Amino acid sequence: MTSDKKSLLPQLQSALQDTEKVLLERLKSSKTDNEYFRWMLFIVGYYRGVKKVDSATALLKSFLETSFDDEQKAHCHLALGQIAIDEQKLETALSHFRTALGFYPKKKKVTYVLLNNSGYCLNKLGRYSEGERYCRMAIEFNWKRASGYRNLGVSLEGQGNLVGAAWMLIEALKVDATDPSARALLQKLLAEHPSIVVHCPWIAQGLNSEFEAFATPPIV
Repeated sequence: MTSDKKSLLPQLQSALQDTEKVLLERLKSSKTDNEYFRWMLFIVGYYRGVKKVDSATALLKSFLETSFDDEQKAHCHLALGQIAIDEQKLETALSHFRTALGFYPKKKKVTYVLLNNSGYCLNKLGRYSEGERYCRMAIEFNWKRASGYRNLGVSLEGQGNLVGAAWMLIEALKVDATDPSARALLQKLLAEHPSIVVHCPWIAQGLNSEFEAFATPPIV
């Protein structure tokens, strides 16, 4: 069985090389700047998927050196920040996200991701108060996505606001009841601080219900 798997490696490597070649040819044959940009982002995603991070980074940085389009530059810095998160280079990621925000991207979806990812990085760095600010701004841009509430919950828990953290994690589950991260964070919070359920029974109800009407929690 092991020998059979090893025999497949050259075939897989050849297939990857062929895919990369086709994608790069498509990029080179682009007829407009927008078409080139779309293909470049597609290739960057492909490189991330096959763990060719250096190639993805080089392509993005090369584009930034010649681009005069602020919207496209914001996208590039977003991608570079996401790559930095993959590599656990959180300060680098933050720098890219803030640079991207400085270009004032027009698409709300992009701004939301930049703000929310910034909050995530700040939480990971233990800078919860700063993280809270970014998470709240992200929610203002789009209150229908669970990740902003989830990250805000982490920010509030990091500052000792356990009730507020529980509320935000429940809000995340109300937006997306299948969100495993929010559910796991809430279960962990309750396991570590079981007494808050006694004072705030709506927390357990929110975790175990389908989020029909239940007691409104206090303002965070």
